[in-house]
Amino acid sequence: MIDNSILDLILHSLADTYESGKQRCVQIIPASREEYEPLRETLAALRAEGSIASIGDAYQLTSAGYTRYAERITALRVLPSM
Repeated sequence: MIDNSILDLILHSLADTYESGKQRCVQIIPASREEYEPLRETLAALRAEGSIASIGDAYQLTSAGYTRYAERITALRVLPSM
């Protein structure tokens, strides 16, 4: 299950890395113990839908993931941070 608050936290850096055109990955580490399980579930769901690829303990947004979340990425960049 994708936790939307977690998705919003990680999507910006994944999109920036994807847009750079360099085949780099983002290492995503939970900020707290409480965040570990929701983050793990969100990453697993994103992998299952083909939106991210994992390389070791790092992740890349796939073309399919970028297309799927393009509107959300744009909205995250336009909306002020809370």
